[in-house]
Amino acid sequence: MKSKESLFSRDFWLLAAVNLFVMISYYSLMVTIGPYALTKFHTATSISGLIVGVTVIGILIARFSSGWLTHHFDNKILMIVGGILLVPTTLLYQVLTGVGMLLIVRLFQGLAIGLISTVTNTAVVLLFPKNRTGEGIGFFSLSTILATAIGPFLGLLLQNNFGYNLLFASEIILSLIALGLTFMVNRKSIAFHFTDTHSRVNIRDFVEPKALPIAMVIFIVGLSYAAIQAYMSFYTTAIELSVYASYFFLVYAVAILLSRPLTGRIVDRHGANWIVIPAAIIEMVGLIILATAHSGIALMLSAFLIGLGFGNFQSTAQTVVAKCVPITRLSQATSTYFIFFDLSLGLGPYLLGLLEPSLGYRWLFGAMALIVIFGLLVYLFKVKPVDHSQTIE
Repeated sequence: MKSKESLFSRDFWLLAAVNLFVMISYYSLMVTIGPYALTKFHTATSISGLIVGVTVIGILIARFSSGWLTHHFDNKILMIVGGILLVPTTLLYQVLTGVGMLLIVRLFQGLAIGLISTVTNTAVVLLFPKNRTGEGIGFFSLSTILATAIGPFLGLLLQNNFGYNLLFASEIILSLIALGLTFMVNRKSIAFHFTDTHSRVNIRDFVEPKALPIAMVIFIVGLSYAAIQAYMSFYTTAIELSVYASYFFLVYAVAILLSRPLTGRIVDRHGANWIVIPAAIIEMVGLIILATAHSGIALMLSAFLIGLGFGNFQSTAQTVVAKCVPITRLSQATSTYFIFFDLSLGLGPYLLGLLEPSLGYRWLFGAMALIVIFGLLVYLFKVKPVDHSQTIE
């Protein structure tokens, strides 16, 4: 068995750093681009939700094709191509002339982010000992969790104190750093070695059927986080607690940073249900507190509980995906999982934006608590439990 230190090789840290900077860029705009569109172009709430979510549509397109791409092209090359595409799209934010151009820019930014993040999340599994997949994924996914905290915090900080020009300039810097780091990754350590690649294209080149049940679950539960990402800024302004908006995501991340190393080990040793069930219940409680919050303390408590709940639910679901297929199907399984996850984050803001005028923000977040429990029920009835001793081969 490999040593514990083998989880943290040089290439692990490089992939984590690439993922971190790319996702900071993504999340910093997720919470600020809606208000930007409302202020600059005077869009309706539903259209601002579409602007928030269209990047996820681009990510979905990249996710869908990444399973096939990783079977035919080098992982490192795919990351570099994604980085080269990301840089000019961030530059174009400085010269936006209308909603149409904004939608196109965000679509292509999504293509770049989707390609890079799918490759990093798939290739990093090759660096872990087989019997420690859950722990390895748990540690690696902390790069995304840090991004979910740093990104919104940075975005709201720059938006509120320095304006959008500096915010968009920071996106350029982040994309350049990510591109530079991709060149430093060892190509051989993240390379697949397939011997049965075929020329005919079929649906299984893009989607893994075994991953569909858990992917459907993450689609349902992901709607709750889509609501938080898209409407937290609006909600905290409406209840006169906007000063706490950026700190919400920091507390959310702290909860995950404190719990993720432990939960990954539990999944490997005892199985996914030991985390999935309590995580869903904890998130439900956090959403109820969020929906009824009248103080900053209540907001921070909800952030901590939602971090414990959704943050660990999401990483455990990704581990279930990695353990349910052989290594030859890992790319397709990972992309299938993220297709449904990103579809939730992409369609969620638009669909929930249609409901918000009727429900209001409080009832909207309250409804998300029910959605989480519905997702848990789907998991219990539709997802076959993965033996904690099962490993990818």
